[in-house]
Amino acid sequence: MCLFAQSTDGIGTNGFLTPWEIHPALVHFPIAFLLGGVVLDLYAWASGRIALEQTATGLLIAGVVAGLIAGLTGLLAFLTMPMTHTQQAHDLIYWHLGIQLGAVVLFAVCAWLRWRSWSIAPGAETRLIGWIGAIVLLVGSWLGGFIVYHGGAGIDSELLSPNVMHDSSMPGEK
Repeated sequence: MCLFAQSTDGIGTNGFLTPWEIHPALVHFPIAFLLGGVVLDLYAWASGRIALEQTATGLLIAGVVAGLIAGLTGLLAFLTMPMTHTQQAHDLIYWHLGIQLGAVVLFAVCAWLRWRSWSIAPGAETRLIGWIGAIVLLVGSWLGGFIVYHGGAGIDSELLSPNVMHDSSMPGEK
């Protein structure tokens, strides 16, 4: 069994869970933790409650750790998924990877700054880093969904109807 190869028949299949299916099972956790941390931080800022600020920091730390795990499983998915997706989807995967890495780095900086000054409310610049991270995360997550739903990345070709397989172009692709 060669896990690190792409093929049309899905190298690495075991009948239950294929390596490229781990990433979509995990990606929701960092998204929820990170966005939840940003939203809770906004509420904590408005209410002036330090305990909620600290909880938001904990969510951001958990989100960064989960994001690193999701990123590694995304790399595994990229290296093992069947080549049933469009070329444009394949090219967009690199953008998805870079954007999401940027989001995790922004949130890691934000979480580190907040953890360093645990007992006081974070400054405006720290919050701004979190908000920018949230926007970057949303863009990268949207792109990941676009790659799957419009480009067929990781989709078993046996599940696709013949109509979908014959019209495999993505929007803007001829």
